[in-house]
Amino acid sequence: TGEVLAMVGSRNYFDPKGGNFNVTLASRQPGSAIKPINYAHALENGLTPASIIDDSPISYDIPGQLPYSPKNYDNQFRGKVPLRTALGSSLNVPAVKVLASYGVHKMIDQGKKMGITTWNEPSRFGLSLTLGGGEVKMTDLAVAYGSLANYGHKVPLNPILRVKNNQGKTLE
Repeated sequence: TGEVLAMVGSRNYFDPKGGNFNVTLASRQPGSAIKPINYAHALENGLTPASIIDDSPISYDIPGQLPYSPKNYDNQFRGKVPLRTALGSSLNVPAVKVLASYGVHKMIDQGKKMGITTWNEPSRFGLSLTLGGGEVKMTDLAVAYGSLANYGHKVPLNPILRVKNNQGKTLE
């Protein structure tokens, strides 16, 4: 439905020295929470949950940069794994390999279709995008995950259903 059930702010939002920050609306790196967007594109374009991805060392030569060699969180490699295992175990190397197979711009397009509004400078992003290397708003990520829960149908957030006072009386 897109309804926001609760949102808790800082202790004193009106304190400009520390409280006046809404992390819900701030652009922040999402870490591995962004991987489902990468895999959503892959699943829409030929891969299946049973598709095998090789979780093995790899390096990418990117002009003007040092070679990029993604690592898993535990510095281990698992060999050939199904996509469902790669996603469910949050493996970094398979996620980067999947992204490299179709290109960063397609993940950016997928993210925008699913509700990400902050990926407006594609040249800033590389293969680490699937590991959380591109800032998103938490509210955008909620919309993206909602589209997964709604079989691909994006539903915008509906943050305010009603305003009540401390006695429970509806004011608006």
